[in-house]
Amino acid sequence: MLPILYLAVLIDLTLGEPPIYIHPVVWVGKISERLIVPYKGYLYGVFVWTISIIPVLILLLFPLYIPNVIIQIILLTFFLKTSFSIKMLYELVKKSIPLNKENRKYAQQLVRRNVYELDDPHVASAVIESLFESLVDGIASPIFWFLIFGYPGALLQRFSNTMDSMVGYKTLELQKEGWFSAKVDTLMNYIPSRLTGILMIIAGYILGYKPRNLCKALKSSRIESLNARYPISFASSILHVRLEKPGYYSVGEGNLPREDDIRRALRLFVVTLILYFTFISIIYYYLYGISLLTYPYGLIELI
Repeated sequence: MLPILYLAVLIDLTLGEPPIYIHPVVWVGKISERLIVPYKGYLYGVFVWTISIIPVLILLLFPLYIPNVIIQIILLTFFLKTSFSIKMLYELVKKSIPLNKENRKYAQQLVRRNVYELDDPHVASAVIESLFESLVDGIASPIFWFLIFGYPGALLQRFSNTMDSMVGYKTLELQKEGWFSAKVDTLMNYIPSRLTGILMIIAGYILGYKPRNLCKALKSSRIESLNARYPISFASSILHVRLEKPGYYSVGEGNLPREDDIRRALRLFVVTLILYFTFISIIYYYLYGISLLTYPYGLIELI
């Protein structure tokens, strides 16, 4: 199915996001939104996760069994594309510069914090943090699970990440209900976050951005998320800037980022993605081969 992945990437880079009414991630979010009840317990959280994800996932498995190959390819490509968003992320970050009041509407779409209350350097920090955290959550992780479990794996990861963003908060109202969604998301992003971090370092050297005090930045990071701390800390070290969420954490040394640092971050993002897709493609080839819809050869068949 590797060609299906690259068709999906092509659609993403040329057409971007589909309308929300045919976007499976939106469906999952809408279902969970109706089911969320504040102060519910752990079991109810498992129920919300299951009812929000499993029916949509089952529905999207039907294209695998369509006998018409052309229709099957179209549907699989379309739905696989909805598991990641490269163009939208890149364009939102790019449109956030120059750093002015007008462009903060784009930065606000990237982060939860209120960017209208921040100065320009902290807005730049928020944008860079979100760029590399989203690189893991919204691109690298679904592609990784596509490698492991194919088309269903990519969708499952994306839906799980959506559930974390809907209910996985440590507030009093959602602390128990969101526990399961948060843990599943943490587990699914564990390997992709670290793999992406390694490739970010290589991309940094390719671009001439030599990491500085990388281990120190990672170890001293007070970022609560076990996975987000890797891409954010590595970005801080590679770009030689301090990334800071006021009142929560400060990562790295030096000055807060400026507009030019956002541009450098975008270059780092692009090269990291190229390395990531190259790595995944090589591993995929040796595991499965490169046929369109089946797995005719590779290590998996031999096993």
